[in-house]
Amino acid sequence: MLAGRVLDAAGNTAASLESSYDQLATGGLYRSQDLQAGHRLLQRAHLVTTNGSTYIPTRTLLSLCGLPDDVAAELLLQELLLEEPPLWLYAAVVDDEVRWENVPQADQEALEQLLEDAARREALLMSLGRTLDAEQLADQGARGEEFVVELCKRHLIERDRPDLAAAVNQVSLRSDQLGYDVSSPDTTGHRHRIEVKTTSSASAGRVEFFLSRNEAAVGERDPAWSLVAVRRNRDDSLELIGWCSSVNLVPHLPRDVSAQGRWASVRLSIAMTDFVPGLPLDATT
Repeated sequence: MLAGRVLDAAGNTAASLESSYDQLATGGLYRSQDLQAGHRLLQRAHLVTTNGSTYIPTRTLLSLCGLPDDVAAELLLQELLLEEPPLWLYAAVVDDEVRWENVPQADQEALEQLLEDAARREALLMSLGRTLDAEQLADQGARGEEFVVELCKRHLIERDRPDLAAAVNQVSLRSDQLGYDVSSPDTTGHRHRIEVKTTSSASAGRVEFFLSRNEAAVGERDPAWSLVAVRRNRDDSLELIGWCSSVNLVPHLPRDVSAQGRWASVRLSIAMTDFVPGLPLDATT
């Protein structure tokens, strides 16, 4: 954080920064080259911007500089790893645990130097893993929804109902609180409400995905609701698994055991045999 604290709020030129680095008293801990490397690190984390030949700290960096060193270092590390996540991070955080054997020794030593507390190091990596996983799942989910929209349109067009194909909508783009993602008519005009789940965990005869309480509640109340599962293959292609109704899901949902706690989301593992091949539109045509 020393490289960040050298910066003035109004900005500094490269020459003034080099002069400040040379004059900064660090008790022999850091050389001018170390501070220059720290400055480049701040730039990579997008915490320093440039205006011509002037380097300007962002508001986030100014805020970090006002914090205790250990807290600031932890937050800075989080900013950098989110901006440039190392490949090992995806292999290191698995099923709510940190697998240190997947972290290169040099990176382990760097983490230990920045965060001496082992529990805090593990908590930071767990938090980063969950954040990146959520971003990846959101991107994967959006692709799956678009895929199902196109399948529904193709289903109707192939059955000489291009007029109804125009009525297929990805409603999740407007709201993610409806309990379903896609609204589509079948060839009779009957409207289906489809919750799409895209997963890369669809092996050994089971399909794994997360279901929210709201999605489950909507599915239980609405006979026109169904869940369509899409598999993301290793080559990043998408493949339709099939669909099921809420009847297949209800037996696997958790139950609130007291008024002081309510479940909000659950990870389900449903047998592949519970899914009907194709789209729910096929069930009525």
